[in-house]
Amino acid sequence: MANTNGNVYPALGINAQNQVFGVDSNNNIHLLSAENFAQVIAISENGTIWVISTDPVSGGAQISWSIGDGNWTPVNNDPGAVLITGTTADGALYYTESETLWAIQTAYNEGEQIGQIPAVQNLDYGGGYLWMVAPIQPNTEACLQFTPTDGTYNWKPFAGLPEPSSISVNYMGDCYGVNEFSPVYYSSDGTNTGSDGSGATGSALEITFKNTYYVLSTNGNENGNDVLIWEDVNGGTFVSAGFQAIQVLGTYYLAGS
Repeated sequence: MANTNGNVYPALGINAQNQVFGVDSNNNIHLLSAENFAQVIAISENGTIWVISTDPVSGGAQISWSIGDGNWTPVNNDPGAVLITGTTADGALYYTESETLWAIQTAYNEGEQIGQIPAVQNLDYGGGYLWMVAPIQPNTEACLQFTPTDGTYNWKPFAGLPEPSSISVNYMGDCYGVNEFSPVYYSSDGTNTGSDGSGATGSALEITFKNTYYVLSTNGNENGNDVLIWEDVNGGTFVSAGFQAIQVLGTYYLAGS
């Protein structure tokens, strides 16, 4: 299945009315769902858009997917999801209140159980790596960990055991997070890290990076929070992206598709 519709938009988001929207290369907003529909959004490499909806089911909330045309297909998931990330092709991984990790694809209407992972706080995939924030062992503090997605789950803690409050993994497999409201990068070599926040230091709430790098700012109002985009000029800095959201998602943007 070769959906690319979600990747037509450099950014997707959820607005203050809990609608999914896409932002095109001219910064025009395209509404992709009804109001009061979505609370969490994710994207697969091929552009399939996944949401955890506002509809509760046992243990979480309903998952639905779309190719970005405004039509949504609900997944027969029970228990429901609390975290979700897109993976390769049209796949996704989701995490439930029962602390179970599941895999799903659009061709199948039910998830496949991967295993139990206690107390996962954040989860995201990119570039062949899955990253999470979770305890290494029971009764320990949560920390950043990662594993290649080559058929096994061999989790490796990141050096120094950081605990970012938001994470996103780009198309190369490197992780970006928020630490004390500032953007930070974490290399997939497991050791290299540093500040990545010029223009957003002290004001980053959430972070997202697939092909394009965005931050959801702490500055907001009843219409949502300001979104910032990284511009690689004058050494690189975050500037206003020109729209607001309650969640923003960078895509695997395919220019001209």
